[in-house]
Amino acid sequence: METVRNITHDELFRLNNEQSKKLTRDSIVTALVLLFAEKPYDKITVTDIAKKAGVSRTAFYSNFENKEEVVKEFGKNVIAELSSFFSGERYDGDGRTLLLDVFNTIKQNPERAKLLFGSKQIIYEILGGGTVLDSVMPVKNKYDVYNYLATESALKKIIIEWYKRGMKETPEEMAGYCSELSRKIIVGGDDK
Repeated sequence: METVRNITHDELFRLNNEQSKKLTRDSIVTALVLLFAEKPYDKITVTDIAKKAGVSRTAFYSNFENKEEVVKEFGKNVIAELSSFFSGERYDGDGRTLLLDVFNTIKQNPERAKLLFGSKQIIYEILGGGTVLDSVMPVKNKYDVYNYLATESALKKIIIEWYKRGMKETPEEMAGYCSELSRKIIVGGDDK
């Protein structure tokens, strides 16, 4: 089994504790992603992860309680990346472009999606239970928060189901469908 990265003894001493801890954590997360490409999540052990990362089990447990914690860390990294979609003026209220980027990211990174969606971790926990829409779109009435929660819940389920079914529809098709669905939920009906 190949390790993620071998660091020489001298290189390790040049790193401060914070850098060393981050490198170890990143190696462990990367190792889990690599292992997930080789076998199902439930067959991966902490020993497998530590060995692949090139760290001891003690180093693993100094950084994570269990492999579920590694998945959560990976999930946080992915969510931080996806959250960057909301920053800046790129989308400026254009939900379809945002959704297209999300679907393209998943399509272009199937191994990362496989880890997130196939890990037996609760997707709700990994992706978060709150709403992002209310931080992006102004709440106009007392029901908007509920509409946003319904929209986000539907989108999370649709994204997971699209992935599980083999991502047969194009990201463009999915973005168009989800954009229309979101509009109907938030605006209410067909708006005719």
